[in-house]
Amino acid sequence: MIQRYAVTFRVRPGTEEAVAELLATYDSPNLRVDDDTRLVSTSVFMHGTTIVRMLEIEGDLIKVMRHLSQEPTIQHVETELHKYLVEEDKRDMSDPEGARKFFAKAMMRTVVTRWSPDDVRVAAANGAAQ
Repeated sequence: MIQRYAVTFRVRPGTEEAVAELLATYDSPNLRVDDDTRLVSTSVFMHGTTIVRMLEIEGDLIKVMRHLSQEPTIQHVETELHKYLVEEDKRDMSDPEGARKFFAKAMMRTVVTRWSPDDVRVAAANGAAQ
């Protein structure tokens, strides 16, 4: 079953348009981690200088974080993004430990996820926990 996660970070005032352009135009990373884990989708939301990136994954979040930290596309966008971040939100995504620290700090708490009854039945039929 798809799991959703969101991370938040802030950019310096006046850099919003450059950040929006960067986040909207970079190439997609390799989405498949292994036979059991993949990045299904990402979405980016902005409100002023606050960015929220939502990830939908199937499988193991730790594997996804490790995988993304090694993806050349993500390394490039993180290098470019670094110059726009507020000091408190700067991070090192160049290795799995840096990615883990960033996700631990920036991960938003999931309050609720509501599924349609059809999706819940399909997940249950496929052996996923409800």
